[in-house]
Amino acid sequence: MSINNSILRSAGLTDKSIKFLIDENGEFNHTIHNDKHDDTLMLYGELSRFPERCPYCGFPMESNYYHNGTDEVRLSLPSTNGFKQELTLTKQRFQCLNCYGTCTSISPDFIENSKITKPLWKQIFDLAKQDISEKLIAHITRLSTSKVHVIISASASDYVTDTTQQLPNVVCIDEVKYRKGHFGFEILNGNTSEFIEIYPQRDNKSIRQYLSQFSLKNRQKVEIVVMDMNAGYQAPIRELFPNAIIVVDRFHIVQLAMKAVQSERIKIQRELSDKNHNRVYKLLKSNWKFFLKAERNIDTSNTKWFRGVNEYMYPQDALQLVFKDFPNFKTVYDVYQSVLDARFNHTFTPLELLINNYKNNKTEMDTVIKTYKKWSPVNKIDNLNRDFFVLCHD
Repeated sequence: MSINNSILRSAGLTDKSIKFLIDENGEFNHTIHNDKHDDTLMLYGELSRFPERCPYCGFPMESNYYHNGTDEVRLSLPSTNGFKQELTLTKQRFQCLNCYGTCTSISPDFIENSKITKPLWKQIFDLAKQDISEKLIAHITRLSTSKVHVIISASASDYVTDTTQQLPNVVCIDEVKYRKGHFGFEILNGNTSEFIEIYPQRDNKSIRQYLSQFSLKNRQKVEIVVMDMNAGYQAPIRELFPNAIIVVDRFHIVQLAMKAVQSERIKIQRELSDKNHNRVYKLLKSNWKFFLKAERNIDTSNTKWFRGVNEYMYPQDALQLVFKDFPNFKTVYDVYQSVLDARFNHTFTPLELLINNYKNNKTEMDTVIKTYKKWSPVNKIDNLNRDFFVLCHD
């Protein structure tokens, strides 16, 4: 009996009514080779538990049945050590003496009309909680990708948002790409970084409909909402969290300036002619990460090998090579470096002066500065130990 229980645990099963077959050599599983060059660990067992009542007439079956042969089913178990694991189960068939209907033995470890066992179902959903694809889940569980997709989709349709949970005092909201070509928005606990929800829609109507499911009293306890400056759903957020301050974290502030540098760099590359021999073009194209690096992390005392131009140069010389012909790029670069310094030093005072004195130069940075000015004044949120551009309620 103890051996049978050990096999149950190794297979992830719990029903002690399942009796595994052990051969004369004491082995309880065997390796089977299939046409796909994969090995399957096959277990064999029997299940003879009779139902308490007939599923057709409801008549008690304790002594009102007789055996009516057996059915053999092949069930998929959780994969182990990279092997697909299956159970060939012989199930006793019973016939009711009252209505003469037939039924087979059942177990809480199995799902009706499915070859997927509950332990395997659990393994799929434990993997689905991680940031991995359905294809990888299928590879781990040794199932087809379409089968994994059907299982996850069927359960997702039954998912209901728990609107009774207490929202934290700090909520983080951002857009998220949850599959190819599909965007939604995610909401996280700003104190613990734990997911609260990933919602498959990101339009104002859907967001308002989702957040409205939480009670007003619950939403009024939210003190800070952290979000993206470019988010189009600011209006419903301000409406549904009436007591919250809407702020932008440092990541999105830096990201916006970084995109302006990238945009101006690509613009210059497209304008340059004779790309095969132009040193500026090769420098910009092959070393784009260099132009996004913080100046405080650049070693100006030693030369560096620059790809594209294929020579050793001092970093400051490489910058001047671009700046002398494209002064607008220098302006964009300097603003970006100021943003990085503000983030590193945990103060926005120098950046605030730069924003106020900035002059438009017909680059993407004009839009960035305009966006920064909308998010004012500059404050510090002490309880988060971070710096933010804070958008206060009117």
